[in-house]
Amino acid sequence: MANLKGITDYFKKLIFKVFKKHHAVFSNLKQEGDDVLFEFEENFSNSSLIIKNRLTSKTLEYKIENNQVHVPLKDLFHFKKGIFDIFVKVGSKNTIRVRFTEKNESFYALYENEEKTLMAYSTKNQNLSLKFRKIIDIDYNINSFVLKDGKLGIIGLLDFNANINQDFSPDFFMRIVNRNNKKEYYEEIISGYIEIPMDNLLESLDFGIYDLYIICKLGNKEYKRRIKHSFKNSENKMYLNDSIYSVMFYSTSYGNLSFKFDYNYLITDLEIDGDNIIINGEFLNGIDIFSNEDMKDSTFSPNFFIEIKNRYSGQRIEREILSEETSFSLTEFLEIADGKFFDFYFKISNDSINTKKRIRFSSKIEKLKFTLKEAKKIFILYSTIHGGLSISLEEKDFDMDITHLENVNNVLLVKGNFSVLNEDITNISKVSIIGKYRFGLETNEFPLDFIGNEFEGFIDNFDFGDLDLLDTRIDFYFRIYDGEVFYQDLIYLSNFKSIVNDEDRFLVNIYKDDLFYSYYSSQGKHSFALWITTEQSFEKSYVIARGRTIYSDSLKEKLNENMIFFESFFGKSYAGNPKYIYETMLKMGLDKKYTFVWAYSGENKDVIPGNPIIVERFKAGDYYKYLALSKYWVNNIIFPIHYKRKGNVYLQTWHGTPLKKLGFDITIPGPEVEGRENFYNESRNWDYLISSNAYSTEIFKRAFKFKKDVLELGYPINDIFFVENGEKIKQLKEKLNLPMDKKIILYAPTWKDDEKNDSWEHYFKLEIDLERLREKFSDEYIILLKMHHLVSENLKIDEIMKDFAIDVSNYDDIQELYILSDILITDYSSVFFDYAHSKRPILFFVPDLEHYISNVRGLYLNMETDMPGPIIKDNDHLIECLENIDDVKEKFKEKYDEFYEEFCSICNGHSSEEIIKKVFEL
Repeated sequence: MANLKGITDYFKKLIFKVFKKHHAVFSNLKQEGDDVLFEFEENFSNSSLIIKNRLTSKTLEYKIENNQVHVPLKDLFHFKKGIFDIFVKVGSKNTIRVRFTEKNESFYALYENEEKTLMAYSTKNQNLSLKFRKIIDIDYNINSFVLKDGKLGIIGLLDFNANINQDFSPDFFMRIVNRNNKKEYYEEIISGYIEIPMDNLLESLDFGIYDLYIICKLGNKEYKRRIKHSFKNSENKMYLNDSIYSVMFYSTSYGNLSFKFDYNYLITDLEIDGDNIIINGEFLNGIDIFSNEDMKDSTFSPNFFIEIKNRYSGQRIEREILSEETSFSLTEFLEIADGKFFDFYFKISNDSINTKKRIRFSSKIEKLKFTLKEAKKIFILYSTIHGGLSISLEEKDFDMDITHLENVNNVLLVKGNFSVLNEDITNISKVSIIGKYRFGLETNEFPLDFIGNEFEGFIDNFDFGDLDLLDTRIDFYFRIYDGEVFYQDLIYLSNFKSIVNDEDRFLVNIYKDDLFYSYYSSQGKHSFALWITTEQSFEKSYVIARGRTIYSDSLKEKLNENMIFFESFFGKSYAGNPKYIYETMLKMGLDKKYTFVWAYSGENKDVIPGNPIIVERFKAGDYYKYLALSKYWVNNIIFPIHYKRKGNVYLQTWHGTPLKKLGFDITIPGPEVEGRENFYNESRNWDYLISSNAYSTEIFKRAFKFKKDVLELGYPINDIFFVENGEKIKQLKEKLNLPMDKKIILYAPTWKDDEKNDSWEHYFKLEIDLERLREKFSDEYIILLKMHHLVSENLKIDEIMKDFAIDVSNYDDIQELYILSDILITDYSSVFFDYAHSKRPILFFVPDLEHYISNVRGLYLNMETDMPGPIIKDNDHLIECLENIDDVKEKFKEKYDEFYEEFCSICNGHSSEEIIKKVFEL
């Protein structure tokens, strides 16, 4: 027993020594003049004190002399807010935490000014930290609102704490600030209750959006704080209505409470009756101004107008809304018709107020097109891209309507009617429908039978010569022949079908000759068009259209403040930066706080750890529902929804350091140029974008026209290179059935923009000679083939190669393949930027280099001079480099080191954690 006690005591002393080496203990901490003085028990020579702001990760460093250091208070107050963790840096690398000596030394004030106190405190691990605490801490928790007889009543509970030792008698006020003109209105809070006459408020502040503050007045000092929303229902908005006013309280994107007058006017019907345009409408939110006598007694007493504005000239006409029906003179309207587009506005006005906003398009409007025969004009109501109600007014030779579309034996039957407006058309000899290829001059003509003003016929047997019809878009025109002269115009479907939801635009589908013919109403214009595609591509587009409706409907539900939606590579993979951010959040225990949703269509859902909700991108239901409900979005490419709701936080992680040109840097025509407008709309939603180096940051800002926060903190995927991976490599080889005794070559090329057989469906030409590589290297190596996700389905490997060349294209996480591999072979893929963190050899196999640079995408770097490995243009050179890989490593050592310093040095194994703390404000 004695010997056992001696051994125990020995280990206790040993543990104490090891523990002490990892912590510094201070003997004194106090304010001294304009400084904070730190004194230490130990002698720290050649050391410095590090103060790190936990919120921003910024640090302050001071040299320790004679076991003490003075830190200027102004340096700390420069941060304004945050928690400060204290470290001692010993030598050039070893950094240790500063600790309290006793656990009960939990809190005391170091310094105090008029606004806040700098506090020293012990963390739960007994470490020393500093934080600011406000002198006066106030809050006002609102329980209910009442709007009655022109007075706004607010009932709430005051929460007040003062961190000062003096007698005081505070007064409390609500301050309401007009966000537009900064005018202020004060109302005293008595026993938690406020009553505000709305007339007084409007006279003081004018019309606008109002922000609310709780104010504590203490002597000649004033302390304030923004009031947060505390709605108890499922919405982030609350409407209040009485006989005079309609007020909407709402939560801002930062959770603050604001309110505004929310007079919304909806046009429910529009008709042309003789010489008048008759508009019927209604006020939303329950206000009835037409029979409301109390409105006349209000000092505010607004007047409401409908304004129609010529978009080209700026000329406008307006009418006051005095009843449910408002009338415009058609003659007056035509007098300002020197431009063909007109927009509707709702205007609120009195002596001091003159404000207006766009009237939204409503699906309640059933009649969308009117023919003004005497004026030879067609009057079409339509929705703008932003949902506003507008008019298109054009002079026409004829008017026509489609009344019937039907699939009859895989041929489209079309029926309709027309009327002539141009007096020069006197002898109609033929009518037909013209199909015009959207990006060319080729046309197809489909003759129609007609009697009087009615027609019918078939659309079939398209002939475009040698043009590939796959992914073709065709617009349809109606043509009238008068002898040899013909007149034609685009066919509009405005009156054929009411388009309430996006999926309603798909009208008739016909499947023949292994192609899918989808006849549809175009977005915005409602014109008649055809899309020739594959059934698979159509189904994806239809699911997205249906999903947008589900997304829109789900916006009515409350935003979930603790829900995070993850997606990687269109939901095809559990990989990339989103994966590594997610798994780090699990390690941090954040699954106790957040609900995680993963978009993943892979067969093995168990590959995702934790217990996330799993949805599929191309199944419309839950994917779009959870996308609408989630406060946080994390993606590495693009979502099918290009608009987010207020309060969303979108973290775009991206998926590589760019070698190929991106976005608006691309000048060579191709699918990336054609699709970049969608990407531009998507990038307007990003709140944060991740970058792995200064080079990427500069390119991202320019190519994506991105002006928000770029987090230059390294890529989470590369954290994997900074941990011990021996056991993981062994497990991966067992999982993939790879021999333990052979080295591994990873071949990971990109896709080529010009190798395309359908919209975003690409093929791949395998130019590497696998047979010769097998003959030369199969005794020492195996080769893993990781194709880009856009072309991976097209790879075919001969049976004879199965023991040497292994297709791992379907393996989600290329990072795990990196740590397995001894050599990387790639081309123009950005994978080499990530693989370079391993400092293992990289070979660039680019037999089409000149063609690619000139005709495909264009590159940011010079392949001949900037790469950290040899440029290889044929299989002979590739074999030579593999045979002499040690010589290649030595030859490119200096270039590799320079490359690593420029593109990889920012990564330190903690990128995931630093990004999480920044985005989720931990």
